[in-house]
Amino acid sequence: MKHKALYILPLLALFTGFSTAQEIPITVEKDSVILTDSEKHAALLEAFISYQKGRGDYRIQIYSGPLEQTEELLKNLDESFSEWPRSIDFESPSFRLRIGTFKTRLEAERNLIAVRKKYPAAVLLKPQILKNN
Repeated sequence: MKHKALYILPLLALFTGFSTAQEIPITVEKDSVILTDSEKHAALLEAFISYQKGRGDYRIQIYSGPLEQTEELLKNLDESFSEWPRSIDFESPSFRLRIGTFKTRLEAERNLIAVRKKYPAAVLLKPQILKNN
């Protein structure tokens, strides 16, 4: 019985040493900059936020064709979509009527379903990375 206690005590001390070693902040050295875990998380969050700001928004394209017909459709656009921003964009060889600015794909797809009830040819446009001038 006494011999079992002699084996358990060193093991207990060894495991206690490992558990306290994990509480020490881990530092990573890169390009002579030392970051703690919390600083790494803050830097990663800041990079993600700046990436999201540089992305465009999801848009819904209702029509693509000649300018006269695009302008006519814009004038007669359903009132249920009046709160969304609208624009006529030119991409050779035609003009495109686009509405809405949606931050998430889920929000954009939900609104696309409502738009397709009135305009069946509507399509969802993915956001593009905005170029810095």
